[in-house]
Amino acid sequence: MFFPVILNGWKKYATLLPKNWLAETPQALASRRLGRQSAERERISEINWHVF
Repeated sequence: MFFPVILNGWKKYATLLPKNWLAETPQALASRRLGRQSAERERISEINWHVF
């Protein structure tokens, strides 16, 4: 019941936004997520290095 209301509100909000913002967002999120994952991986390997 609550979810369609969010979708309708998002559609109205998305139409107000410029098209390029909507196009760039997933890529920006993906690159940010990849950067965070690699940073966490480096931290984990660093911890392993200090343990051994």
